[in-house]
Amino acid sequence: MEKLPSLQKLEVLDELMADEEQEINAEPTKSFFVDMLVRDIALEQAILDLLDNCVDGAKRLSEGSGDFTDKNIRIAFSSDEFAIWDNCGGFSRSIARDYAFRFGRAAGARSTPHSIGQFGVGMKRALFKFGKWFRVDSATADEQWAVEVDVPVWELEDGWTFPWADTDSVNVSSDKPGTNIVVKKLRPEVASRFGSQNFENSIVGLIKSKHRQFISQGLDVSVNGNRIDATDLSLLFSDKIKPGIDVFELKYKDTDPVSVKVIAGIGPSSPRDAGWYVICNGRVVLEADRRNVTGWGLMEEQQNRLLIPAYHNQFARFRGVVWFDSDDSSQVPWNTTKDDVDQDSPAWQAAFEKMQQMMRPVINFLNELDRDIDEYTREKSPLLDFVTKTPLRKSDTLSEKTTFAAPARDAVQKGPRYVKIQYSRRVDDVEILQEELGVSSAKAVGEKAFDLTLARFSDE
Repeated sequence: MEKLPSLQKLEVLDELMADEEQEINAEPTKSFFVDMLVRDIALEQAILDLLDNCVDGAKRLSEGSGDFTDKNIRIAFSSDEFAIWDNCGGFSRSIARDYAFRFGRAAGARSTPHSIGQFGVGMKRALFKFGKWFRVDSATADEQWAVEVDVPVWELEDGWTFPWADTDSVNVSSDKPGTNIVVKKLRPEVASRFGSQNFENSIVGLIKSKHRQFISQGLDVSVNGNRIDATDLSLLFSDKIKPGIDVFELKYKDTDPVSVKVIAGIGPSSPRDAGWYVICNGRVVLEADRRNVTGWGLMEEQQNRLLIPAYHNQFARFRGVVWFDSDDSSQVPWNTTKDDVDQDSPAWQAAFEKMQQMMRPVINFLNELDRDIDEYTREKSPLLDFVTKTPLRKSDTLSEKTTFAAPARDAVQKGPRYVKIQYSRRVDDVEILQEELGVSSAKAVGEKAFDLTLARFSDE
């Protein structure tokens, strides 16, 4: 091997030493980052994240009035593409450049009071979740801009910026402020679900429940051309039956306060709808929750004593609602996907204690109702009859502090006591009596046979 001159040896040595002293490159690849970003979010939740952003735009335009009349959101999807459009004001080029497309909420980002888009990942996560190509057009009254990204090409490029695109959208403009998003080249698993009627039905049901408050305040939302109606959460309310209601404020050092309202009461008998509802800044986080997260099956650790029973259908009339509201959405107790509560949140821990206190008398009353039904039968129970005839009130109209009130069993007018009789007989014999007695069911056979026997003995 030819010997290198001394100067060349020194230069090679310097290069090797410089190479050894370079810092280790730990930057993620774009493809890895994208795959990790979308892995742990459900497709339904990704759509809701985009809808949340539209609602925040409507909130900014309403300026706290709570009136969303003439604010529209249109969602459309198929096996070929996804699109969402709104007329909720759009956002500026500078916000798009500096904040909206950042992965996470950047310091200094504009905050919408009482917003539901808190964590700064929803839009990007949804776009990457859906497909390999997307375009975002937005317009305010003053300007219009667009971004268009071919994801596989972008993943091979250096840097983490998105390119501006020509503004040729007919859906939004300075005369029609709003935002229009289109995603194409859908991932195969996404295309399959977007083409399913069952998936469409699921999305409609989620929007009805998760955004019930905004829809009831005038927000017009449609999915594939079908307008979504608001659903109400109502409780029994009269002079004799009233839900428990508590309203209070939580304030922690150097943070915006959190307003809390807790309601626990009685609703129509429906196992599907029974449980706790948790609402953060107007967005439903939990609905009809019957887990120990909301107190069902709660044990007292030191005494090993059951404080609240586990849910069963005896409690199908229980309704509990907790509202959290704050100017700073980081103070309300939701997780990043807004589909569960943050149990470590101080606001949740304070409300949870109040929830258990207010839950107990409702459970006691439902136990009494169950005993009344056992004693008098469902058809003849005076307490059940009283409950069934009590009118309903929408839960969001209730705001005055009250304690739970319901009549005692002995306070309700009672007639003769009843008892249910159950027994079994051969089918052939029952069918003979059905024909002879001229009745159409086994139950009617038993009732008719009892009445005839009683009449015979009463005449003697």
